[in-house]
Amino acid sequence: MKHLATRARQALGGGGLPPRGVTLVELLVVITIMLILLAVMVPRLRPMMEQRRMREAARTVSVFFGAARSRALETGRPVGVAIERLKIQPDAAVTLRMVEEPPLYAGDVIGARVRVRRLGATNRFQVLFASPADVAAMLTQVVPVHVGDLVRFEYQAVPYRVLGLDMDLDGNPDGDSDDIVGDPGFAVGSNPVVILVELDPAEGVVPAWPAATPNAPWPPQGNGVGSRRLAFQITRRPEPTAAAPVRLPGRTVIDLTASGTDSMALNPPPPGFVPVDKDAGTAGVQDPSPVIVMFNPDGRVSSVYYQDTPSAVTEVLYFLVGRWERMPAESGGPPLAEDGLYNPQDITNFWIVINPNTGLVLTAPLVGDTVDATTGVKTPSTLVAARAEARNMRGIGGR
Repeated sequence: MKHLATRARQALGGGGLPPRGVTLVELLVVITIMLILLAVMVPRLRPMMEQRRMREAARTVSVFFGAARSRALETGRPVGVAIERLKIQPDAAVTLRMVEEPPLYAGDVIGARVRVRRLGATNRFQVLFASPADVAAMLTQVVPVHVGDLVRFEYQAVPYRVLGLDMDLDGNPDGDSDDIVGDPGFAVGSNPVVILVELDPAEGVVPAWPAATPNAPWPPQGNGVGSRRLAFQITRRPEPTAAAPVRLPGRTVIDLTASGTDSMALNPPPPGFVPVDKDAGTAGVQDPSPVIVMFNPDGRVSSVYYQDTPSAVTEVLYFLVGRWERMPAESGGPPLAEDGLYNPQDITNFWIVINPNTGLVLTAPLVGDTVDATTGVKTPSTLVAARAEARNMRGIGGR
């Protein structure tokens, strides 16, 4: 009877022998099995994780461009995105910053005027500010005017590119380490100030302003055409907004050398937004100039800044979101990746495509048109081939 009672309690969970523990051998067997499964699964999961990171980077860039376009539509002012080059490798960028176009600068007073003369038959002009106090904010960099900014005269559409101060009147820019006209400590006195500007030869015929008495040319004699007193408007380069910049996820970059338009790809050099060395005395390529895409208040792309110079855009823009290891260690060198492939040759990367006529931004895949005989992997033979889907504005969905 006692034995039956004990078994009854065990069946009802009311007592009996304590549960047996796991032995060390059994525990080691379980751990070994888990390690084997992990070793098998990690290589399979890594491509999925890599691809998810690439999609996240592409989504980050696409959303930020879309936010800048929406901001332009909302405020009624040109707004854009500055793609900042890496200092250690200016072919690549990982930081995006929202910028907006500042108001036109026409002097500190309503009646600010200049005189202009052409230097012989060249496309360079000297611009005389007879009253420096009228442009004190520019000369002291309170309102910064950079080399590369555009100036127009008498409300005409023809732009002239600012080259810098020309105080010695030798027809060459004096040069500034910061590429900004003037200096915070500039002594604004009564002596005239002269800046040098340049007309793009593509603009065609140089306008010749009247120089008849009593509005004598400046100087009264010399090489070139003088002018009467002219109104001026300076279009300054975009400035950062208060919006926080964004940074791409780890080890993802925008490959600027593979970015650009189809015309860039078909007519090298340059094949893209390649850096230009600004300091020959320093090792490597030093180019801090960002690539800037500006949107009009109607949502269209108004201009693209490359090497601090704005250009109108009529073609689709492509920005390649790729991997850091597929960038060269130095500009123009071989890639870091062991397989020797550059970002435009990796079909797991993504294009960010911008239609200049509508401002539409989408993400598109790269297209491979050749198969590697050794690895069996598809790779694009050219940039033009890699953009086949992007050119037709065929985007991808999801994340």
